[in-house]
Amino acid sequence: MKSIFLTFFAISIAAITFSQTTIEETDLMMPGDTFLIHIDQSPEVIIDIASEGADLSWDFTGLNNDVSNFACYAPNNELEFQAEFPLSEFHTYGPGFIYAGPGGGAPLDNWGYMMFYTNSNGLFVEGFYSDYGMGYRSTFNTPAELLMFTSAIFSDSEENNSYWEVVVNENNTDIDTTYRRNVDKTLTADAWGTIMTDFGTYEVLRIHETGVSVDSVFGNSGPITVLSMEVARDTINNYYFWAKEVRHPVLTVHCDYNDNIEQIDYLMGTIYSDSQTFKTNINQQVFPNPAQNYVTLHNFSKKIEIFNSLGQIVKTIENPKQIETVDLSNFIKGIYIITDTNNLNKKLIIK
Repeated sequence: MKSIFLTFFAISIAAITFSQTTIEETDLMMPGDTFLIHIDQSPEVIIDIASEGADLSWDFTGLNNDVSNFACYAPNNELEFQAEFPLSEFHTYGPGFIYAGPGGGAPLDNWGYMMFYTNSNGLFVEGFYSDYGMGYRSTFNTPAELLMFTSAIFSDSEENNSYWEVVVNENNTDIDTTYRRNVDKTLTADAWGTIMTDFGTYEVLRIHETGVSVDSVFGNSGPITVLSMEVARDTINNYYFWAKEVRHPVLTVHCDYNDNIEQIDYLMGTIYSDSQTFKTNINQQVFPNPAQNYVTLHNFSKKIEIFNSLGQIVKTIENPKQIETVDLSNFIKGIYIITDTNNLNKKLIIK
């Protein structure tokens, strides 16, 4: 009897191990990938987000779409400052408020380029090149901040301590100001199971990111620090749901210190660099596509918004007809995303 019990126990453990999701390097974003993210800024879902364990289920269907943002991971091959970030393979560009992917402690309240790379250890942000806010300068994460580790399987965890800083008015004859942000956090694969969203149902591994970020200001006179002051401190408490081959979290839950849900970012569209297929879950038509002078939109409703590759709204159409024709004479060539209030999404290429 004991032998039968041990055999049954071993089979059960093997079944659980086999069923759970393992996230590898190939499941992370790649240069050229683009993701459409909807954001519910005041979620009303009732979910025990703190529950940990194996073979759980989460129902996040029916979330509101308060804001539509993009995570566009462009390759770095044409950046003039690429040599300053030798590890980075791709970047996002724009103001931080239009970005909705894993970002870590990088200075996202500025316009600029956030520089990423992946390797066998996971997804990292190497630094940030600022256009506005901090001036035209490079800011480096030291060491590169870990955003997602691989290979990741249930109960795995990784710690990461990183900081970025920027020096203003470097001059040996007066006091210079240094802004610094320290990020100390832990990433833990604390649960796995099935998640249901308006984009689809996925088998996922949940990563719980916890820690603290501290912003400080230093006054330096040459090598001597004459002033040191903490100006802000924030709790890090996020839950990322990663699925195989999706290459972006299916859903991200932002919580306060007490695990109260403050905001939910959820995936609603994907354009993969290796397939150029835009996945949506509702049928509609955009033709011709690629387009030049005009495009016809069919089956979009209530309010149409057209976004460029930087996530900027370039055209809005209120109460469109079932068949709506759009003049493209003032559009530049490139890739656009068309959305409406029913979460319909399509990629448009203008040549």
